[in-house]
Amino acid sequence: MVCVFSALALATCRRRGAVVPVMVGDLLALALLFSAVGAAAEFGILGERGNSHVRWAKVCNVYGAFCERAMAAVIVSLLAAFANLVMLMLTILTIHKSSSYY
Repeated sequence: MVCVFSALALATCRRRGAVVPVMVGDLLALALLFSAVGAAAEFGILGERGNSHVRWAKVCNVYGAFCERAMAAVIVSLLAAFANLVMLMLTILTIHKSSSYY
């Protein structure tokens, strides 16, 4: 979803007036991306440790290879989200420096 939004934002960012709404949209997409990674990590931890309060048993001792791959995917997704954050910060800084308002 974030990739599609970024591609559409890149296509519409040719106009000077569309820069601020695109940046706000990028920040919202980044917030959704981090919340999705956090939710996936929480379910991974829940599968690994279980939850005795709701009587959910551990499942990673049964599906060990799947859980390892899923946690590796969560880690890679978190690294990609941080890379997206850095790129967005650099883009905003570049636009701010080239702005004629300051």
